[in-house]
Amino acid sequence: MSKYKELAKNTGIFALANFSSKILIFLLVPIYTRVLTTTEYGFYDLVYTTIQLFVPILTLNISEAVMRFLMKDGVSKKSVFSIAVLDIFIGSIAFALLLLVNNLFSLSDLISQYSIYIFVIFVFYTLNNFLIQFSKGIDKIGVTAISGVISTAVMLAMNVILLVVFDWGLLGFFIANVCGYVIPCIYIVSRLRLWELFEIKIDKKLQWEMVYYALPLVLNILSWWVNNTSDRYIVTAIVGIQASAIISVAYKIPQILSTISAIFIQSWQISAIKIQEDKSGTTFVSNMLLYYNALLLIIASGIILFVKPISNILFGISFYSAWELVPFLIISSLFNAISGCIGAIMGAKMDTHNIAKSALVGMIANIILNIVLTFLMGPQGITISTLIASFLIFYMRKDSVKEINSETYRAIYLSWILLVVEACLLIYMDFIIGALIAMVINLFLLKDVIKPLYLKIFKRN
Repeated sequence: MSKYKELAKNTGIFALANFSSKILIFLLVPIYTRVLTTTEYGFYDLVYTTIQLFVPILTLNISEAVMRFLMKDGVSKKSVFSIAVLDIFIGSIAFALLLLVNNLFSLSDLISQYSIYIFVIFVFYTLNNFLIQFSKGIDKIGVTAISGVISTAVMLAMNVILLVVFDWGLLGFFIANVCGYVIPCIYIVSRLRLWELFEIKIDKKLQWEMVYYALPLVLNILSWWVNNTSDRYIVTAIVGIQASAIISVAYKIPQILSTISAIFIQSWQISAIKIQEDKSGTTFVSNMLLYYNALLLIIASGIILFVKPISNILFGISFYSAWELVPFLIISSLFNAISGCIGAIMGAKMDTHNIAKSALVGMIANIILNIVLTFLMGPQGITISTLIASFLIFYMRKDSVKEINSETYRAIYLSWILLVVEACLLIYMDFIIGALIAMVINLFLLKDVIKPLYLKIFKRN
């Protein structure tokens, strides 16, 4: 199987698992809003967000190293498995101590009331991430996809039973989410017979190598977390809470691009590691970046052109003005997607320190520009600062990957310039014909990129 077909196949498998969870969220929103109070749902959302932040910190982000080291020549599966389990165990103990401190000092009554469930969710959320990375690392991608579908089915069924039938409220919500993480973990462990891999004796040298690889990625995660949350705080302080609400709504449309990117990156990481281990595929890497940019750019350009009717359908009258913020956020998402693609190659090369460095610089630039441009331009300053910071991260990363030739970057830059022109014509001049012309020119230039990709994926061997 060619590299292109393997990548397309893996992307399809990950899409199956990921889209099922997205559909789940869509189906459950009416249940949550009918059964739970705003306080209850807000509390769980805060707990979940906090867990997502604490997992990489307390476990030293070891799950990120699992797949990379499993695909490295001469590394024992048993050693990688045992090291990760030990780190997760230590991280879970640390989290339990934090919950204990809360209970002893009565910092939050709600956290004290649900501390057992919060702890179980932390443990199995962490284990689930680790087991998915482990399955990918030993080339059991189908197991990963099935576990995602199982998680979706279990969570949907348990939410209906506990929230609708038994009306257990927040307690039922916690139990449903616990089941949604526990049962997929049981499936993966039993399907792959992972208990056979655990060893008490730990390879200290390998453990240090894995931590050295994973630790900078903690900074990367924290930087992205700050980037995604600082916008709201800054615009609220400078403009007001209403502007923050408008920005929050505007971010919903770019999530389309972010979701597609997240699915592709999962399969691209596997291809990038295989290429690195085989010491081959320079042309493949350069071509795929060009193809990936072209596909995302077509989607981005279409969304920008039709952003007004899309906003009219999705947003209420009070939020319709958010459409003006969407185009630059769409372009930022495109920049982030390409940065993520390059970041996966850097991760395959074990160059996680430069990944973290670029994310940190982007975070600092984003915060400074957010403050300055929001004072000067209002909410649109947030979108422009996000766009600039996203491009800065890409620009810092591109020089770390020598496999991508300069011709590829020139083609990408040209397509991005035309996309920015399309956005500006629409936002500042309301010149939809001009935006359409910019889009058509871009598509005309991209036709020579898309056709070879189609032939590589669908041609018969």
